[in-house]
Amino acid sequence: MAKSIMKQKPATSAGRSKLHRTMLMSTVAVVTSMQVAMAQEASTEVVTSDEDIVLEPISIDGKEDVLTGGVQLTAEEIERYDPQTLKDIFRQEPGVKVGSPNAVSQKIYVNGIEDTNLAVDIDGARQANKTYHHVGTTIVDPGMLKSIKVETGVAPADAGPGAMAGSISVETKDGRDLVEPGELYAGFAKVTYNSNTRGFSEDLAVGMEAEGFDILGYVTHENGDDYHDGDGEIVEGTSPAAENYLMKFGYTANNGYRIKFSANQFIDNATRSGRPNFLVSFGDPAPTEYRRQNFTLSFGDETPTTMWDPQVTLAYTDTELRTTVPLPFGSFAPLDIHADVRTVNGKVQNTFTTEYGKITTGFDYYEDHGNGGRAGYRGTETTDDLGIFVQGRMNITEDLRSSLGARYDWNDFEGADGTKFDDKGYSANLNLEYDLTNEVMFYGGGSTVFGAVPLSEVGFKQASLTYNDMKTSRSYNTKMGMVYEAGSVSFDGNVYSTAIDDANDIDDSNRGSVDNVTTNGFNLNLKYTYGDGFVRGGYSKAKVRVNSEVPTSTSSHYQGILMGDSMNLEIHHDLPDWGVRIGTTNEYFFENDDTEEALGYALEKYFVSNVYAEYNPEEIEDWTFRFDVRNLFDSVYAARTNVGADSTNSSVDPYNDPGRTVLLSAKLDF
Repeated sequence: MAKSIMKQKPATSAGRSKLHRTMLMSTVAVVTSMQVAMAQEASTEVVTSDEDIVLEPISIDGKEDVLTGGVQLTAEEIERYDPQTLKDIFRQEPGVKVGSPNAVSQKIYVNGIEDTNLAVDIDGARQANKTYHHVGTTIVDPGMLKSIKVETGVAPADAGPGAMAGSISVETKDGRDLVEPGELYAGFAKVTYNSNTRGFSEDLAVGMEAEGFDILGYVTHENGDDYHDGDGEIVEGTSPAAENYLMKFGYTANNGYRIKFSANQFIDNATRSGRPNFLVSFGDPAPTEYRRQNFTLSFGDETPTTMWDPQVTLAYTDTELRTTVPLPFGSFAPLDIHADVRTVNGKVQNTFTTEYGKITTGFDYYEDHGNGGRAGYRGTETTDDLGIFVQGRMNITEDLRSSLGARYDWNDFEGADGTKFDDKGYSANLNLEYDLTNEVMFYGGGSTVFGAVPLSEVGFKQASLTYNDMKTSRSYNTKMGMVYEAGSVSFDGNVYSTAIDDANDIDDSNRGSVDNVTTNGFNLNLKYTYGDGFVRGGYSKAKVRVNSEVPTSTSSHYQGILMGDSMNLEIHHDLPDWGVRIGTTNEYFFENDDTEEALGYALEKYFVSNVYAEYNPEEIEDWTFRFDVRNLFDSVYAARTNVGADSTNSSVDPYNDPGRTVLLSAKLDF
């Protein structure tokens, strides 16, 4: 079945309509047949107790493991990179990259598709931060990350609404993650010096746990000057200035019930380009104020039973941006931009465990409210969505496993002029894994996803904003691959395809303007593990098109970006007797000639190498010292994911990434 789905080529709307109808019917049929089979077998069993079987203790905060072919990073892996921003975390993931060297404007691209076309959550809270299309939407301080899970393309129904090209789930640490059993408190203090910006970043975290209560306090601050690129040129508007504050309060009762509240504030106030994700050839950088506040309340049971495994999340996010945007030719006054996006969202679900696997069912809701614009053209838009879902993760046979589900969403939208638009639609997904041998496993699947109408670019209301011929989008995803694991060698490779029909163009003056976005290619990962280390390499190919054309305008970049071919190599080695860890990460992007017809030149190849050494002396084991060299060979390059690298707009210059940078850090665990 997986192969038949993968061979479907969604080239026409009629073909895609047939595909998603078939997928929905298949999903419903399989779920129904499994439920019937379970009911029939249950009716023949002798009931010996009214009590449910208690399952092993779990964490209520983490999502299910990602589907095979996705990306799943643990706290240990994240800490190994000592990330300064999200960009450092995904350097070694072939299908996931981050654009812009500025934290405030970084966006995640999955197989070349921007994260605004994915379902994104932090600690279970849906994120909606589209203040201004030049500003990032998934801005996360990496210092307290516990895990990151990325579904590439095909995503389960319980990942949330809007998973057009996959999903991203971020989990941060709690106070109890820092405290050793039997201890009352623990934490760390860390300081890092950056030779390029000639500035410092400081991190402080304290966790406490007692009598079922746990508390976390975390604060980080960074400062410095604009960095230099590989040519030694100062890149204006790049001085580090982020501040991050995180507080968490949790309580776990004796019966396993856990309730948690978290509050997070991220601030970036500095002189930035009027379009913070690239430089413009007119106008000087101006003061930019960015602030995001996120509040989350969650409940769950860490000792669930087969019939009772609930997760409830309620969240509120307020994101505000103020900046000044210069206009070309000197004939127009700079525009004062103000945007405020608020969202209330929640989710209620329960997971039922059977002898065949798990079935998760529930509903989620969000209401987004965007207010702002430029002087004289301010306005307010709202959009809300209610979705119901069911996702089954089943063992069909000993060698065959499935993840299949469906959801239905009702969406309502109201424009700045009072125009109202509503639509509804279903989504369905199916993924299969089959163990051919003990070493070889094949997997494949597909999904179709209903896309609601999002808020427009709140921070830059167009003078003639209209709401004619509005549409909701729909995506079609397929993925097929193979896993090989034998001894110290592991391999995972897959081919994929994503097509988004009628993707809303939030940058256009007409809200009815849409794009057809596609990406297809493959991702390969090969790893060799030996006694005290490993070698890991990857290769990625992503062919992104917007309206069947190469995306060479800055507007099309906010749907997807031209990735092309890239390779990565990571080597890590531990010297336990000396308390030393050493390693290197490397990226190579091939020349891309897709732009030659439109621009007259190809995108240049580039190679970036990073090395590190970490020392944890036995005599003072609470201290860890680290030495990093980023961009070891001082390469001059603009990362392929930096907007403007392939732009037809002569006034747009992409940010060159930092030149050679030495990072020196000292960390005290207490």
